[in-house]
Amino acid sequence: MDEMQEIMEDFLVEAFEMIEQLDQDLVELESNPDDLELLNKIFRVAHTIKGSGSFLNLDVLTRLTHHMEDILNKARKGELRITPEIMDVILESVDMMKALLENIRDEGTDVTDDIDIEPVVAKLDAISQGKDLSEATPESANNNSSNTQKEETVEVAQEDELTEEDYANMSPEEIEAEIERLIQKRAEEDRARREAKKKQEQKESEEKKEEVEPEQPKEEKKSTPAPKKQEKKSVPAKKVSTVEQTIRVDVNRLDNLMNLIGELVLSKNRLIKIYNDVEERYEGEHFLDELNQVVSSISIVTTDLQIAVMKTRMLQIGKVFNKFPRVIRDLSRDLGKKVNLIIKGEETELDKSIIEEIGDPLMHMIRNSVDHGIEPPEERIKLGKPEVGTVELKAYNEGNQIVIEIADDGKGMDPEVLKQKALEKGLISEKEADMMSDKEAFMLIFKAGFSTAAKVTNVSGRGVGMDVVKTNVEKLNGIIEVDSVPGKGSVFKIKIPLTLAIIQALLVSAQEELFAVPLANVIETVRITLEDISTVEGKSVLKLRDEVLPLVNMSDIFKIEKILGISQYLYVVVLGVGASKVGLIVDGLIGQEEIVIKSLGEYLKGIKGIAGATIRGDGKVTLIVDVAALMQLAKETHSKTVVTANIESQKKKKEKPEDYVILIVDDSNTDRKIMKKSIEKLGFTIKEATNGEEALNIIKNDSNIDAALVDIEMPKMDGYTLAQEIRKYNRFKNLPLIAVTSRTTKSDRVRGVEVGMNEYITKPYTPEYLANVLKRNLKLS
Repeated sequence: MDEMQEIMEDFLVEAFEMIEQLDQDLVELESNPDDLELLNKIFRVAHTIKGSGSFLNLDVLTRLTHHMEDILNKARKGELRITPEIMDVILESVDMMKALLENIRDEGTDVTDDIDIEPVVAKLDAISQGKDLSEATPESANNNSSNTQKEETVEVAQEDELTEEDYANMSPEEIEAEIERLIQKRAEEDRARREAKKKQEQKESEEKKEEVEPEQPKEEKKSTPAPKKQEKKSVPAKKVSTVEQTIRVDVNRLDNLMNLIGELVLSKNRLIKIYNDVEERYEGEHFLDELNQVVSSISIVTTDLQIAVMKTRMLQIGKVFNKFPRVIRDLSRDLGKKVNLIIKGEETELDKSIIEEIGDPLMHMIRNSVDHGIEPPEERIKLGKPEVGTVELKAYNEGNQIVIEIADDGKGMDPEVLKQKALEKGLISEKEADMMSDKEAFMLIFKAGFSTAAKVTNVSGRGVGMDVVKTNVEKLNGIIEVDSVPGKGSVFKIKIPLTLAIIQALLVSAQEELFAVPLANVIETVRITLEDISTVEGKSVLKLRDEVLPLVNMSDIFKIEKILGISQYLYVVVLGVGASKVGLIVDGLIGQEEIVIKSLGEYLKGIKGIAGATIRGDGKVTLIVDVAALMQLAKETHSKTVVTANIESQKKKKEKPEDYVILIVDDSNTDRKIMKKSIEKLGFTIKEATNGEEALNIIKNDSNIDAALVDIEMPKMDGYTLAQEIRKYNRFKNLPLIAVTSRTTKSDRVRGVEVGMNEYITKPYTPEYLANVLKRNLKLS
């Protein structure tokens, strides 16, 4: 049973692959009915499925394919010409074959109440007998069933022997495969005959042992060489080699392998981070060179391994493209249009998970191009265009992305008409319409409820479909671009990443929080000054070259508490999704990094603007931005208070000592009093802490602390540790820390600099000296 199950699985894999190609070949055959080579290729597919189905006792599938094969056989003999009406029936039978195969895969049998092949068989019979399709009834098919069964029996018995004409139409590889099949069949027949003969001989030997024994060597001598010869032919070296080079792997195993590679990439990033920290601390040590070689080697091997595993998950996009010739053909007949589909770049490879998701969006867009784009033949002739419209579908690589283009030479889109339609449906306001560019107007077709169809049909007009396309593409971290010229045609571009598991990201900071922005959506980064920001109609904008970008602060979008002051320079990340762009103000650009996308889980997965999370080299979790959702949030957040008001509120500078708050940290009450008397006459506001822990809590919870005088020797947390903890926070990177201690050695001073102290004062000191050091660090004259 295991052997039969394996044969059935192999048959299903092969059958689904052949059926997939069959749709495309049949549509091509309809355009070139005299292409004998193509006709023979299609006939052989039907013949193979019928033969395998018969061997596996799949009677329903065998019956259907046999009747389809009859028509194809007559067509290749010139007794029948394939017309669109006949092709409709053939394609209907192919759809039924798909349904039967799916039932075999799911239920283990082709017998089902849901699929009745008799109406299709009746149509096939009527075509085969030269009758009108209106005369085809299931009853007539049943009447012919006994005759059909006889024909099947005769053909099955004769199918081993192909005619000279059959061989003439076959490629060398197909002839070789047919010869191997015949050899194997003959070998099996010989083996069966030998076994039967052996049993007979054993029976005779029991009855007449003395007479048979002398003749046994002679018989064996005659029969033995033949099998050896047959066995040698039946297992050619080429065949064995092919089998050994290919194995079938369960998809779940590949997914698990990809997850493990993701973890390895995270570990690699962490290892690099640790190496950089060690290199900084032990600069010049001899072991660093060896450590560097190991880290570099692991990094290279991990990258190569990641690429290799990704390639095992890659499938050619032709797997998706191959279904569209049939779609175009059926749509053309339904709509009364003539359309030619041109496919390019079908060998372009994509991750299996994306291949599975991209099919439906492409289907909607192809249908949209035929229905809305291509004009009826009579209209095209009036416009001086060819009667047959063209839809071009192509895929190609562009950096770390795959670009899929759907272009048509139809009537194109008028941006003004699109705006008017959107206004009528209440999707945009008049003010938005006036400010909208042509490219933004083209993107209106992706709004829910938008449609330009004059009437509702089976194909379009309900205002659903294109909004789903945009949503599905954005789920894949992809973007859609639209360009159109009225009267000339339209071009849709879908840009999607090669894989969803591991991506390149730009790491940015908003206050103390870090975020990863997918690099595919980052157009550029710029550094600006406060003076570069303008206000248009109460909204903050940036004029970048010849373009005006809306500006929004990332801290405002995610409602992050502002604890950092506005510096002289601001960093702007220009993000783009389709025709929309926005300038995102961030507090820092950390750098580019390869990240592994992790799910946030059930409780956190609904957070707006966040697509997932990743673990960085230092072991901390960083959130990954959902750029499409972020840009929607940016539109809602973008107002006059977003940037300008925040800037104005923080432009006020402290000018006098009375404006500053100084924290004195020392476990000695006496030393605190000495420091306090030294600086309070200048007018500073003073706060005190008796140890490092207390000081850290004050600094974290009081944003008004402007400088700290820190003793080194303290209980609970010494001055060095306090400085290290303070410097871990971005908002305290520029906070002046002045060590006031009795430690005087050079190593103490060096360590003070290493942990982040700005100045190092040794006791005893004069009040004037301490005051001057403090004023210098606060930049007071």
